[in-house]
Amino acid sequence: FNHVNDLAHIAQKIIDIVQKPFTLQNNMVSIGASIGISLYPNDAEDSEQLFRNADVAMYHAKQLGRNNYQFFTEQMNKEAKARLTNEANLKIGLNQQEFFNVYQPIINTHSNKAVGAELLMRWRHKNEIISPIEFITLAEELGMLIPMTEQAMERGFEQLHLWRKYRPDFYLSVNFSVKHFSHKNLLSSIRSLLNKFNLPATALKIEITESAFIVEPEQAIETMRQLVKMGVLLSLDDFGTGFSSLSYLKQLPLNVIKIDQSFVQGIGLDHKDEAIIEATLVLAQSLGMQCIAEGVETLEQLNYLVSRQCYYIQGYLYSKPLIAEDFIEKLK
Repeated sequence: FNHVNDLAHIAQKIIDIVQKPFTLQNNMVSIGASIGISLYPNDAEDSEQLFRNADVAMYHAKQLGRNNYQFFTEQMNKEAKARLTNEANLKIGLNQQEFFNVYQPIINTHSNKAVGAELLMRWRHKNEIISPIEFITLAEELGMLIPMTEQAMERGFEQLHLWRKYRPDFYLSVNFSVKHFSHKNLLSSIRSLLNKFNLPATALKIEITESAFIVEPEQAIETMRQLVKMGVLLSLDDFGTGFSSLSYLKQLPLNVIKIDQSFVQGIGLDHKDEAIIEATLVLAQSLGMQCIAEGVETLEQLNYLVSRQCYYIQGYLYSKPLIAEDFIEKLK
C-alpha cells in the first residue's frame, strides 16, 4: 500500500513539474502530462505486457481530461478491447456502406406542411440499428466523420432532388461538427455535391453547435461566411446548452436558431425553461432570424410555441425520423 502511495506521489510530482511554464526561444511555453502506471507482478508478468498495460492506463488518463495519472485496472483492459472492436467495426461499416439516412420533417405550422428535413445518420450493423449517440463521437475521434457526412449528404441530395419536384423550395438540414470547419476542402466538396444533383445552395441548411467555436473560432466563422456567400443557410443548433458567448450571434451570419428540446420538454412544467424559450424567441426576432423548436411531442408544447410566434416545429408530434421511401410518400 505504501508502495502504491509513493508511486502516486511521484506521478503527481512529475505532472506538477512538467506543467510549470518555461521559456523556449523567447516564448513562454507550458505543456501537460498524462501518466499510466502498471505494477509487477499484479498487472503483468513480463515487461512487454507491463508497458502495454501502462499505455492503456495512460490512455484512460487522457480520456479523463489529461494532466492526471491512472493505475491500470482489468476493467480498463476490457474497455480498451471493446474500443478496438468498435473502431474496427466502424471502419468496416464505412467501407461496406452500412450507414443509411433517416429524415425528420420540419413543419411550418401555418400550412401544416413540411418545408425541410433534418438528415440523421443510422448504422445497420449485423442486423442491428445503432443510434448515432453510440458512434458519432468515436467516428470524430478517428477522423471518419467527414467521409461519413459526405456519403450521407450524397444520399440525402439524391433524395432532395426528388423531393423538390413536389416542393420546389424544400431544403435539407445537415449537422456539422467542429471537425468539418477545419477541413480545407469543405467548400469545394459542398459545391461539387450541389452541382452533381443540380441543387441550389439554398437547398442546404447546415446546423452547427456552439462547440464549433471552441477551437479556432476565427477560422470557423470565416468558413461560415464563405458558405453563406455561396447561398447556404446556417442554423445554430442546441442554442443555450453550451457555453459560448452571445457575441457569436452578432458575428455569425445565421439564418436560424434552434430551440433545444431540453427546454421544449419543460413547457408547462418549468417556468425557467419557458422563460429561456421566450427570451430566445425575442432575441431571434430582434436579430432577424427564424426559430425552429425541436423535440415537440405534445399539443400543449405546440400551442405554447405557436402562441409565441414560433411557427417552425420539429418533433414526434408530427413525425419520427423516416427512411427515404416513407418520407417521399408523406411528402406526396
